[in-house]
Amino acid sequence: MQFLQRLAFSYKSKSILLIILSALTGASMVVQAYCIVTIVDYVFLKQTGIIDTFPLFALLLSAIALRLLAHFGTYKTSGALAAKVKKDVREKLLEKWGDTSLEDHLQQKTGERIALFVDTVEQLESYYREYIPQLIKTIVVPIMILAAVFYHHSNSGWIMLITAPFIPITYMIIGMQTKKKSEEQLEALNRFSGKFLDLLQGLQTIRLFGQSRQQEKVLSSSNEKFMQRTLEVLKIAFTSTLFIELISTLGIGLVALEIGFQMIVFKTLAFAPAFIILTLAPEYYNSLKELGNAFHSGRGSLGATEIIEEQLNEKTTPVKWGNMSLPDQPEITLKQAVYRYENGTTIGPISCTIPPGKTIAFIGRTGQGKSTILNMLSSLIEIDQGTILLNNKPRSIYKKSDWFAQTSYISQNPYIFSGTLRENICMGLPFTDNDILEALKD
Repeated sequence: MQFLQRLAFSYKSKSILLIILSALTGASMVVQAYCIVTIVDYVFLKQTGIIDTFPLFALLLSAIALRLLAHFGTYKTSGALAAKVKKDVREKLLEKWGDTSLEDHLQQKTGERIALFVDTVEQLESYYREYIPQLIKTIVVPIMILAAVFYHHSNSGWIMLITAPFIPITYMIIGMQTKKKSEEQLEALNRFSGKFLDLLQGLQTIRLFGQSRQQEKVLSSSNEKFMQRTLEVLKIAFTSTLFIELISTLGIGLVALEIGFQMIVFKTLAFAPAFIILTLAPEYYNSLKELGNAFHSGRGSLGATEIIEEQLNEKTTPVKWGNMSLPDQPEITLKQAVYRYENGTTIGPISCTIPPGKTIAFIGRTGQGKSTILNMLSSLIEIDQGTILLNNKPRSIYKKSDWFAQTSYISQNPYIFSGTLRENICMGLPFTDNDILEALKD
């Protein structure tokens, strides 16, 4: 929760704008109720001519227009806030993964990271688009309505004030279970995505060894578990909606009962203030009730936050870089370089120098460290001992972007990415048709 709140309040301008828009919404509700009640009172009770109420009709239309504009502004602002947060979180993840060594990358399934980057981050949308603006609205609007109700009839105000806390208390009780179930659902989704991608990548091997039926059962079992967790979350959401509707209905009923006694039995309340209170009471409880609709979406985002925070705080061995510009075609030197794997296997010490423009081959039996040396040279891993030099200076002082702008790496298992042949050749860099044709000829 703190992670989400820090992100929300880091954009102060949008938070302030949401507060202002909520205040405009509350003011338009009060003005709208006042205009409706005054028009009815003038026309039906005081027998005033309809022409005399035209200014009130104009004010009523203005209040409705202001309410619609405030609602539209809230939608646009919260949408921009959600988009900005998701963009920043994805940039943080890319920055984290970009600084992570190749060996650390291999510890996690590709499918899980794709699901985290796309689906899990997308879960934050509901928190900032729905929950945050609704939370601000639920704080601001009921206070303004309560002030208007207390001004006209304090007893009704006390009833609304006393019954209101039951709604957030219900949120808190149900929210504890929702958070837990949402976390389980997201973890199941990430595991299911990772398993599905692994099966696709190994489909040929699975068929060769006659394991298709067995893996089909495993995938079906994972899908069933994910579906059950999703239904458990929905069951909690439906149950909480029933409770909130019941509390809101009882609150409005108590207010109406009190007004009825005051008007009919005790005759201490006039029609106009009683009608204003009855008009504002549903708006008051609706503001609290609408929080419930956004609440479950917000709690669902907490499960995504746990996974994202865990990924961002995960201890890895980053490849160190600096801020100095790197000259073209530098001389590369490994000086007593050593790399240790988690299982204890040690490669090195290795010392070699590769001059610019030379073609070098590393020859040796399987497991002697050829791929590890290539990973050292390409800066995909951080060595445990020794030094990597570029033009006789430590690689760690140069810019990462300059290095990778000059580096190409073809692994033992190359991939053809989804896209055109041109896109696979260019890899996002601007090349002319002649450049592409020359590359294809080579």
